[in-house]
Amino acid sequence: MRKTPAIIGLLAAAVLLYGFLVEPSWLETHHLRVQDAALHRALAGRIAVQLTDLHLTADDRLAGKILERLRRLKPDIIFLTGDYVRWRGDYPAALSFLAMLDAPLGVWAVMGDYDYSDSRRSCLFCHRAGSGAPTRRHRVHFLRNASAVIHTDSGAVRIVGLDGNGEEERRNAEASLGAGVDGLPTIVLSHDPLAFDDVPADGRILMLSGDTHGGQVPLPGWFWRLIGYTKNAQYNQGLFRRGQNTLYVSRGVGTSHVPIRIGRRPELVVFYF
Repeated sequence: MRKTPAIIGLLAAAVLLYGFLVEPSWLETHHLRVQDAALHRALAGRIAVQLTDLHLTADDRLAGKILERLRRLKPDIIFLTGDYVRWRGDYPAALSFLAMLDAPLGVWAVMGDYDYSDSRRSCLFCHRAGSGAPTRRHRVHFLRNASAVIHTDSGAVRIVGLDGNGEEERRNAEASLGAGVDGLPTIVLSHDPLAFDDVPADGRILMLSGDTHGGQVPLPGWFWRLIGYTKNAQYNQGLFRRGQNTLYVSRGVGTSHVPIRIGRRPELVVFYF
């Protein structure tokens, strides 16, 4: 019986070592088939990749793995759903990574709250330093409460990007989607998954989000609510449906606050249409 506390201690230490040293760099490629007839007609046979919550640094171990998998996958579209840096982090590293992304139907992105943590440097994602002119450092299209239409030989798809932090982002949801009244199938990018609550239930949209990191460790919903993380309590990770809308919340790539992951591997998400 006296051995039991020692065994428990060793197991706890092993789990923590795994959580700090192994899982944060063990990138998963998560494959999903989109169950939406309108999107299938417009994007038949094409694939898209979602990346989120990269929290990049100059010596990031996962950046090279991501780029290699993208080279193998050859996605038609890349979607980015925010948090390219750590809090007041390494903006040059993030911009260098973005410069290496390209796809035939475009790289489409929104900003996350961490990206705005340094308001002056956050402008570099879209503009040249010291200028209001568009940046030439990368080919990423940032949508800030705006939309664009992708045309293919089989149809067209509207991409909507919701911008802002928390409640501001959610207030922008209905206004930004109001422009999509032409019946086009719509993909919405929103860093905050709680914006899903403000999308009209009959919108027939696919929303892609991140921000939660899947919690990084498995904890019950009531705990997330207790500490004020409603997004994790309600939309921690994976697929959610409401009315005719679908939301996918990615666990993302990097970590925040504490560099640990247990049962919440970093992921690159591949969507097949």
